[in-house]
Amino acid sequence: MASWGTQLGLLLWKNFTYRRRQRIQLAIEILWPLFLFLILISVRRSHPPFKQHECHFPNKALPSAGTLSWIQGIICNMNNPCFRHPTAGEAPGVVGNFDSSM
Repeated sequence: MASWGTQLGLLLWKNFTYRRRQRIQLAIEILWPLFLFLILISVRRSHPPFKQHECHFPNKALPSAGTLSWIQGIICNMNNPCFRHPTAGEAPGVVGNFDSSM
């Protein structure tokens, strides 16, 4: 049995020979990824990155907190506002209690 280096060399030679016979397919296989890459570059250059601040969202009750609290959280935060600073109850280790939310 041939070593893995010999097998790899033979496989690459077979691939090269096959591709040399199929010139149109070879051109498409080379030019298509380049075309897609050029599209990505043009989009990246036409839309430069902009700095956006951190976004903190208000806490919302999960369905396990009760149906009324869950629906109230959905309706009250319908527009889903974004705040620059952490919202109340976002501190690590603090579990929100939605019992007195009405």
